[in-house]
Amino acid sequence: MTGKNLGKNILAVIIGLSVSFFLLEGLLRVFEPIEFRVKGNKIVLPRDKKYRIVNDKTDKLDKIIATSRNHLGFRGEMPPRNFAGYLTIIAVGGSTTACEYISDGKTWCDLLAAKLRNHFKNIWLNNAGLDGVSTYGHLIFMEDCLVKMKPKIALFLVGANEMALNDQNFWDQGILKAPVAGFMASSLEKLINASEVLDYVRNFSRYYKAKRIGLLNQIFDFARLKPLDIPKEKADSELRLHKEKYLQPFAGRLTRLIEISRKNAMEPVLITQPLVFGEGIDPVTGVDLGRVAPASQNLNGKLLWQTLELYNQVSRDTASEQGVLLIDLAREMQKTSEFFYDTYHFTNAGCAAVAEILDKHLEPFLDKKYPQLTAYPVRLEQKSGVAATAGPQEINIR
Repeated sequence: MTGKNLGKNILAVIIGLSVSFFLLEGLLRVFEPIEFRVKGNKIVLPRDKKYRIVNDKTDKLDKIIATSRNHLGFRGEMPPRNFAGYLTIIAVGGSTTACEYISDGKTWCDLLAAKLRNHFKNIWLNNAGLDGVSTYGHLIFMEDCLVKMKPKIALFLVGANEMALNDQNFWDQGILKAPVAGFMASSLEKLINASEVLDYVRNFSRYYKAKRIGLLNQIFDFARLKPLDIPKEKADSELRLHKEKYLQPFAGRLTRLIEISRKNAMEPVLITQPLVFGEGIDPVTGVDLGRVAPASQNLNGKLLWQTLELYNQVSRDTASEQGVLLIDLAREMQKTSEFFYDTYHFTNAGCAAVAEILDKHLEPFLDKKYPQLTAYPVRLEQKSGVAATAGPQEINIR
């Protein structure tokens, strides 16, 4: 083949690929075959949507899972007109907050709201969880959405999506709206944000990364999980990598979330991330939750728990330093496959357990912070052996 013919063939291939690219670009701009929740450096909220999932894999979830998103793109009721007069709470997090496999009315957010209504008047609680979103995305969500709404309380259930996530990735710097170092990186970022095809490539990359570390919704048969023994040297090396590279950036993002919240009259509450694996025996199947390996992962349960606990400890330390309420769900929630259908995600029973724990800590905290919204005041201390109680009170909220 002469050099001239080779050049023509290469040119033909380039033209063919270019035409295919632009045709695909046009089709993706007209049709949306896959609904992504992150587009470019923006959070895309699915508004006024209803979903129906048929479940034939486990009895831990409804057979027909019915979920919906309101006009805001959240799960729950629309905001009341007298927004300032309500105890307004928004739960922010990833898939363990979103609870996409839990029917409306059965998520931990729904159950928590029902419990709080027994003690507080005028409660509004919405679930703003989005699958796969980390504290990078939460920072955008805060700045683009919550600072305009100004709910009184922002619950942050974080940890799982932070693992092995640092602040050197220019995609994440773009999400944070920070300047990107280098002309080439900045130009590439702008090109990808402007292209539907390239944005799909990026989202599929995120998908496979999440799958690799076990963050996607999966239905486990816990009794069939295989044991995996990991040498101490390998485990120590893995934990050291997280300590040296990822924890400090995560602490910085948490601190920034707290700063944004308080600057905009919102009270942040941090919640640590539980998971089913760790030391101990599953009371349902008898499986050693420390030794078995979650599906599609090269970590066993003990090492996965130790890794997540590094990030949970960052949440504990940050809450202590910043004077923020921390609910240590990771330590308080029982490790049992009754409560989880995979590594992180809650079953119907798990959501009920989460709501119970959160209510136990939130109710006294909110009682003290918003006494004017308490429908039934706390029982007064006994004096002279007589308990004084007060009935319902009417409150005019301005």
